[in-house]
Amino acid sequence: MPVSMTMAAFWGISWYLCVELGVRLLWMPVMHKKGLYFWACCVASLGVLTQPLFVVLSAWGPLHNESSYLAHSLLEVSWWMMVVPQSVVLYSRLNLVVWNPDHARYVLYMIIFTTVFISFPTMGFGIGLQDATRPDLVRFYFIWDKTQVTVFFVQEVIISLLYIVATRHVLQNRATIGDTKKNIRAVMNHLIWTNVLVVSLDIALLGLSVSNQYFVAGAFRPCVYGVKLRVEFSILNRLVQCLRGQTDQSYPYSNRNSGQSNEQPRDSHWRSTPRDNVTLKTLSHDSEVNILPPSRSHDSRERWDRSVESAQNKD
Repeated sequence: MPVSMTMAAFWGISWYLCVELGVRLLWMPVMHKKGLYFWACCVASLGVLTQPLFVVLSAWGPLHNESSYLAHSLLEVSWWMMVVPQSVVLYSRLNLVVWNPDHARYVLYMIIFTTVFISFPTMGFGIGLQDATRPDLVRFYFIWDKTQVTVFFVQEVIISLLYIVATRHVLQNRATIGDTKKNIRAVMNHLIWTNVLVVSLDIALLGLSVSNQYFVAGAFRPCVYGVKLRVEFSILNRLVQCLRGQTDQSYPYSNRNSGQSNEQPRDSHWRSTPRDNVTLKTLSHDSEVNILPPSRSHDSRERWDRSVESAQNKD
C-alpha cells in the first residue's frame, strides 16, 4: 500500500505539471509555435502525460489482458517521447548563449549518438525482453536499464554545465554595456540553483534505479521530467528578460546633437541584424530578441562614444 500511494502521488504531480505545460504552450503566440524548442517541449510534455497513463492501463486497465507486446510498445514509445526530447530542449536553448558553433555541433552529435545507440536499443530490449524467462536475459535487461539512466543523466549534466559557463560569459560581457552586477548575480544564482534542483532530482532517480526500486523509479521518472520541463521555462524566461533589458542601450540610434531620431522600424531592424547576432523566439510577446555578441559589444560601445565625441568637437 505505501508503494502504491507513493506511485499515485508521483503520477498526480506528473499530470498536473503536464496540464500546466500544455496551457503555457497553447497560450504562446502563433508566431512562436514553431522551431526546435517549441516542438521538443510539446513532445516531451506529451511523453510526461502518456507514460504514467500507459503504465496504469497496462497494469490495471484494458491493456492488462491484451498482448504484452502492445502494452510494452506503448510504454517504450512514451518513455522515448519523455526522455530524448528533454535533451533536445536543453540543446535548443544553447543557441542563445553559445557563440562557438562547434560547441553546439558537438552537443548535437552527442544527442544523436545517445538517441541511436542508447534509446533505440532500450526500446527494443524493453519490448523483447519483458517476458523473458532466462535469468541471464532478465539480468542483462536490468543492467542495461541502469546504464541508459546513467548515460542520459551524464548527458543532461554536460549540457547544463555548458549552458551555465556560456551564460556566465555572456552576462560578464553585458556588464561592459551598463548592466548592473546585482542583476547579473541574481540571474546566475537563479540559473545555478535551478540546475542544482534538476541534478538533485536526477541523482534521486538514478539512486532508485540502482537500488532496484523498479516500480517507484518508473513512477518517479515522469515526475522528474515534468519538473525539469517546468524549470526550463523559468530559466529561459529569466535569462531572456535579463538579456533584453539593456538591448536598447546596446543599439543607440538616436542623434543626441541634432535632436532627430534615427531609430529604425522594429521589423526592418530585425531584418538588418548581422548574422552573427543571435535571435531566439521565446515565450514573450515580442517576436524576437536581439543580443549583441560578447566579442563585439565593448567595441561597439567604444565606437559609439568616439562618434559622439567627434560630433561634439565639430560643434
